[in-house]
Amino acid sequence: MFDAYTKTVLTVIAVALCAIAVQGVVGDADAVDAGCGDIFNPCFVRVVD
Repeated sequence: MFDAYTKTVLTVIAVALCAIAVQGVVGDADAVDAGCGDIFNPCFVRVVD
């Protein structure tokens, strides 16, 4: 019926559509303002891509 290439392309499209749908469900991240930042407990920030 469908060849392997067509199945792969349709699978990639389906996964992308699911990822777009999930973006609306997952909320934004919020920063925590308590528990770090004093002289004995500094805040360390790691930037990742």
